[in-house]
Amino acid sequence: MASISAIQIGLDPNVIDYSSPDFAQFHNLSATTLRAANDDNVAGLRAAGYRVDNCLIDVGEAGAVKARSWLGAGHYDAVLIGAGIRLVASNTLLFESIINAAHTLQPHCRFVFNRAAASTPDDIRRWYPNPEGALQ
Repeated sequence: MASISAIQIGLDPNVIDYSSPDFAQFHNLSATTLRAANDDNVAGLRAAGYRVDNCLIDVGEAGAVKARSWLGAGHYDAVLIGAGIRLVASNTLLFESIINAAHTLQPHCRFVFNRAAASTPDDIRRWYPNPEGALQ
């Protein structure tokens, strides 16, 4: 059986205005801490045996276009959408666009929402506890 495939879609750390009130809910977040959390998450998932693509996007339509492109380029069992997209009101339309693209392009995927920037393989394991296993 093939490894479980996941795509992690999150905001590129370089496009975020960390001084914005929208991002105040994420304490001590900076481009450096977000990039490290993102890289650590991908490395942790890969080390646990999952196949992972990391799609870092811009805000607005440019981000939606890039996410659609990545979602249409391969098969994903899990689509992880980062908190900066989901929990920031100004990114609601971006989040909606990504969800609708994934629903259309990856109709059998499971959506995964991380609980913090420093996500772990446990987020994927809620649906796929074994990187070689079947859907729970």
